[in-house]
Amino acid sequence: MMPVLRFIAVALLTSSSAVTLGTRAIAEPLEKAACLNLQVERKKLLTREMQAALDHGPDWVKNHLDSGEIEKVRQFLAIEEMIEFRCRGGGVAKVPITPPGAGLSADAVSLPDRNPNREAAAPADAKPSQTVADSDKTAPSKTKATR
Repeated sequence: MMPVLRFIAVALLTSSSAVTLGTRAIAEPLEKAACLNLQVERKKLLTREMQAALDHGPDWVKNHLDSGEIEKVRQFLAIEEMIEFRCRGGGVAKVPITPPGAGLSADAVSLPDRNPNREAAAPADAKPSQTVADSDKTAPSKTKATR
């Protein structure tokens, strides 16, 4: 969904000469209160109609919406952009990443055995390296000259 939103944002913002949202030129992170206000404003703007317009894409928006509705879409996308890039965490609560093997408990699911019949296929008295040792005893085949 985010690539679609970015595509719509680029298409709409490039067709407009300027977006009036105040301090867009400053790239510093926003305060927590400002991010919360942006999220509240985002929730107000995200209606079923707005979501449908975003799902249809930029060409549909340009062909089917009037200038006032297009401006609302631009405003929504600008708020999305500010939340994504200027609010710490992108406005989304991120799940902490745990390194592999960390925090495994006794009830952790183990990986399946790739060859469960391996022991049944090997002869009972043969050692695992016996097959390799036997293959070394085989004389190489003689190549015939084809002239």
